[in-house]
Amino acid sequence: MRKVLTIGALALLGAVSAGTPTMAQYYDYGQPRYSPEPRYNEPRYVEPRRYERGIGEGEAISIARNNGMARVVRVTGGNNVWRLTGLDRRGYELRMVIDARTGRVVAAERDR
Repeated sequence: MRKVLTIGALALLGAVSAGTPTMAQYYDYGQPRYSPEPRYNEPRYVEPRRYERGIGEGEAISIARNNGMARVVRVTGGNNVWRLTGLDRRGYELRMVIDARTGRVVAAERDR
């Protein structure tokens, strides 16, 4: 009988303690011991120098694919513009001219 009462008391204690919420401990560390000096001379974000160096052939292919060219057949140019010829997803021929300095699509023409 004593075993049954002990097991019952432990079960009741477990059920009661499982239902009460527990709180995480909180400790206030106060102010930091040092404050880092702000760096006013260093920029927070350095913009990529895409305009100075221009875009490469791989970037031109990526831009063409983002603008509807599913398969790139031929890439020419590289001085001022990239000329790409390829196919769209329906199989129509697509010609695209991309500015090599900025990466903007200058012209796009689709043959149907």
